[in-house]
Amino acid sequence: MSSDKISTSALAKLGEIPVQQLFSVLKDYGWIRKTDDGWALTGKGEFEGGSYITSKRYGRYIVWPNSLLEHPLFQALESNKLLSASALGRIEGFSGREINRMLVEIAWLRPSSRGWELTERGIAEGGQLFENQQSSLSYVLWPEDVRHRPALKRILQQCRNSEPEVDDLFAASQSPGREWRSLDGVVYKNHAHWAIAQWLYLAGLRYAIYRSLPVAENLVGDFYLPQSGVYIEYWGGDDHSDAISARMRRAELCKKLGFAVLDVHPDDLPNLDDYLSRHLQALGVDFY
Repeated sequence: MSSDKISTSALAKLGEIPVQQLFSVLKDYGWIRKTDDGWALTGKGEFEGGSYITSKRYGRYIVWPNSLLEHPLFQALESNKLLSASALGRIEGFSGREINRMLVEIAWLRPSSRGWELTERGIAEGGQLFENQQSSLSYVLWPEDVRHRPALKRILQQCRNSEPEVDDLFAASQSPGREWRSLDGVVYKNHAHWAIAQWLYLAGLRYAIYRSLPVAENLVGDFYLPQSGVYIEYWGGDDHSDAISARMRRAELCKKLGFAVLDVHPDDLPNLDDYLSRHLQALGVDFY
């Protein structure tokens, strides 16, 4: 590749612009057009310095001069930059998955077999739908100021509202008189249980809390997912020997009954989204 020319994706990264926004803008301005094989330059795109290069790995693709970032088109893009869910999550301290789930909760997005779809409310808030060229899945980009909109600010606060005010998550979990209310209205006296319940609700999973096992013994699990037959158990670091024995007995019976058990420990809480996503997916649980 010519040293002064870079791909559209590299140009987007250099200009800190979402790549699909850049493709969309170049199409709208008539510099490129969509073809069955991907993207093709128009006469206008060639005039602005676009050309092709072919590689064994990527085939033929469009490249542009580095200097294109100084073009008035990019100056306009700078003032109308869009954010992906992942970028918004980095700003707010959540993963992109968590942000999308919150947007579903406030009815700006809805999940579909093709990715994400905008609702009328999401369109009114400035969301723009794009398609990933590799996976063909749809996703949404948002105006930079979207995080200041009241509905999103409120749910962001609700989802961090109950973060412990001390460094020790265990101490926070056991704070006398402290309560945490999940988005579905359930009040918890244990922060870890609140965090797990909040995650399950936002992931669209139906769950039961403190559900008895279907045995003669009086044994109660922390969380149960009825559609997949999975129990989730939180092992608090200060569990007494009786509580530990009861958890072990529940695990033994669940194995005999054919129920899967997913254990969550205090060390898993800071990365709960990644932990639950990976392990529940491995157990065949469907969620979004």
